[in-house]
Amino acid sequence: MSGVVVAIRGPGAAAGGALHNAENSPNNRKFIGYATANFVEAVPMDSPEITRLRAAISRDPGNAELRYLLGAELAERREYPEAVLQMRSALDIDPKLHFARLQLGLLYLTMSQPANSLEIWKPLEDLDENAALKAFKRGLEALIRDDFGACIGFLQQGISLNKQNATLNDDMSQLIDRVRDGTVIAAPIPGNLAPDFAKYGEPSGTKH
Repeated sequence: MSGVVVAIRGPGAAAGGALHNAENSPNNRKFIGYATANFVEAVPMDSPEITRLRAAISRDPGNAELRYLLGAELAERREYPEAVLQMRSALDIDPKLHFARLQLGLLYLTMSQPANSLEIWKPLEDLDENAALKAFKRGLEALIRDDFGACIGFLQQGISLNKQNATLNDDMSQLIDRVRDGTVIAAPIPGNLAPDFAKYGEPSGTKH
């Protein structure tokens, strides 16, 4: 998938508080917003944070949020294979960790694997019609098939719906700018993976 530059911005210094929340309140997902997609070059994170996350996971291996945060940190360092492994593990533990699902698809785009992005994003189509992540997912799918008008429209819709994560909105706004100025070029979707937007499932409990 040539031309699409997508990197993952990890949680950085904010991950310390996020790690504390995850260890002490497994159901608290507010910190998920600390790690968002960023369409600029990534900066490696400090290895001590990864060490802390690995230690926390060793104490609580079934914690999906911790595995997602570790995946985001690894992606920041461009350690993509293990980042994918950790994010997939997070989704295996909690399939409704929707932000991690969006992020994993973006990571696959970084790795020039759009077919995997489309596959991992499929469950987001079952979210409520007012879910920002569903709109972002549709916009990214439109980008992959070079439908730039639809891409911009869906991303703008997602930005208007997303009231929880200003950083993600900033990132999507940057992507819109790059689509408009022609610096983002996506490959076509394989025919057998074209999304069917007519199929809507029951909305998930997570609206973002």
